[in-house]
Amino acid sequence: MSVQMIITLAVFLFMIISFSMNKLPMALTSIIGMLVLVVTGCVESKTALGNMGSNTVITMISMFVIAAGLSRTQMVNHLSKLVYKVSKGSFTKVLASYVLVTFILGQFIPSITALFALVCPLVIAMCDEMKISPSKMMYSIGLVAVATSFTITPIGPYAASFIEDNGYLAEYGITNFEFTMFTEMSIKVFVSLFVLIWAIFFAPKFAPDQPVVPINMMETRKKAQKEPLSPVREVIGYVVFFGVIVCLIFQSFGLPSWIIPACGAAFLVLSGVLTEREAINNMCLDIIMLYVGVVTLGSAFANTGAGELVGDAVAGLLGGVHNSYVIGAIFFLAAFVMTSLLYNRAVSKILIPLVILTAMSLKCDPRGLMEMCYIGSMCSVMTPMATSVVPMMMGAGGYDQKALLKMGWIPSIIMGVIAVLVGMTLYPCF
Repeated sequence: MSVQMIITLAVFLFMIISFSMNKLPMALTSIIGMLVLVVTGCVESKTALGNMGSNTVITMISMFVIAAGLSRTQMVNHLSKLVYKVSKGSFTKVLASYVLVTFILGQFIPSITALFALVCPLVIAMCDEMKISPSKMMYSIGLVAVATSFTITPIGPYAASFIEDNGYLAEYGITNFEFTMFTEMSIKVFVSLFVLIWAIFFAPKFAPDQPVVPINMMETRKKAQKEPLSPVREVIGYVVFFGVIVCLIFQSFGLPSWIIPACGAAFLVLSGVLTEREAINNMCLDIIMLYVGVVTLGSAFANTGAGELVGDAVAGLLGGVHNSYVIGAIFFLAAFVMTSLLYNRAVSKILIPLVILTAMSLKCDPRGLMEMCYIGSMCSVMTPMATSVVPMMMGAGGYDQKALLKMGWIPSIIMGVIAVLVGMTLYPCF
């Protein structure tokens, strides 16, 4: 085992431990790992710099800005008014309306924490008006908010996530498999539809009638009130967003994948829909740096031979299993369990390299297994460690850990079964 191979494995271990302890920001951990790999010669500096300025990174940044432009419009207000018009009546209609609004907004808002913080006060206000305990509704809203992170539609700030996935594959030298805009949708649509049905018709049956613990309204960062956009800029916000999505669906008419999103983001600033500062603040550079560091680690795995070592080791643990459903279930369960203890974004970033390396060792299709990790890391809402939405939901609904487990174990099992059956049928390993 070479010195550089040892360094690469040490960096990998450092990133896992740091992500797990959550003492350092994940982006900082990722960048520290990248710098160590460059300084020690595990990867060349031009490779790391190339990752920072790659097509994938430019596309991701541009889509975050474009999503912010849409959020600057009155779309949220329009949807809220629609809810008040159509949902007054039965409890189920009210809940269904807010579940659908949460789901729709989740297709455009890149942060599930921001999404829940936006919808929660509206739900609490409606509960007060109808004399309904928030504990009957809040779990449904939180579950759907988390589920929107695996959006079923090829729109929103993560419409170009397939480009990110292809970036991972390319970094490991995998060229015979490729994600498209509809790869994730084809699996997640079934899981998402289940979540919607469960949240509306079944979740309230498992929710406590009254808060188990006193409800202390969650602390949220209140956005400064801003003047509505002019009619022209309001229209521009909609047109740019949906125009870019259409172009991405048709692969930007033969242009490089980053051109259209970058032009759309620039036009939002040029037209005044967003200020320069607003655009910069919404670039989500923490997510970008996290991606760059993980991709650079992939380069080090390939350069030093550490990837083959890790892949063979994980493949060996599978004991020669060649059943796609069993392998998919193993990775889904690993992501689910880890997310119950760690932050969900950290889990997916930890497991994706392992999935790709294992698939390379097994000489199988990694796409279904990657999706199992993504979905598994977003299906766990049974502990407050999984995502910041869970403690917010617990505070707003008056839930304790026991209530959370009671409400969450059945839908979690069903989501896992649906994800594995559909995902590994559409994208089997062998």
